[in-house]
Amino acid sequence: MRSISVVINARTQSSRVPRKLVRPFAGRTLLDIALEKLNRMDFFEHRYLAVAEDALKAMAAPYPNVEILHRDAAAVQKGVNPQNVTFAHYFQVPSDFVFVMNPCLPCLSVDTIRGARDYVERTNYTAYTAVIPTGEWIFDPDGNPVTNTNPKDLTTNKNRSFQKATHAFYAISKRRYAETGLMWSFTRDDPHLVTMPEDEAVDVDTEIEFELAERVWQRRNAEQAK
Repeated sequence: MRSISVVINARTQSSRVPRKLVRPFAGRTLLDIALEKLNRMDFFEHRYLAVAEDALKAMAAPYPNVEILHRDAAAVQKGVNPQNVTFAHYFQVPSDFVFVMNPCLPCLSVDTIRGARDYVERTNYTAYTAVIPTGEWIFDPDGNPVTNTNPKDLTTNKNRSFQKATHAFYAISKRRYAETGLMWSFTRDDPHLVTMPEDEAVDVDTEIEFELAERVWQRRNAEQAK
């Protein structure tokens, strides 16, 4: 049986949406929403908030089942940092697999994470990532069509056989990461694709997405409260 622990990575130095995890979001914060879910995920061996900043460590205090995974200050600097620096803390996790949950998707459910975790445990791939089906038109840097090459098809819903990464979660073999320095090879089934509900794939990477996600979250919670 594979042992699996879950990690939430967090920092305040986000580039596109400043302090997006800790700024007010529907009366709370994105990080509080994620931590509340993490606190309930008793199906993982360990539950970690991976941070370097003291202010973020303090946010985990109300959640007794969440452990702090300490990161180096260089790992949370603004911008894209070297992978071996950004994710060095994964080697501190005492499990076969590191399951990483993105706190920027407030609608991501505990049930979806549970299902993905169980799938990782019962299958034999070395890496996994979350996807949703898409019919979007994608072109390569030279303008050549990649997803839709049929000039008679002008829709985006007729062929939804392509898979779009949601960045909601991923899982990696700690051993493979240690041996190669790579989470996956970007070849078939590496990472292996795990389909998730489309209505939970609301990610916050821009200011407009922050606003949209907040409205979706408020509406969803109002409907659940009825």
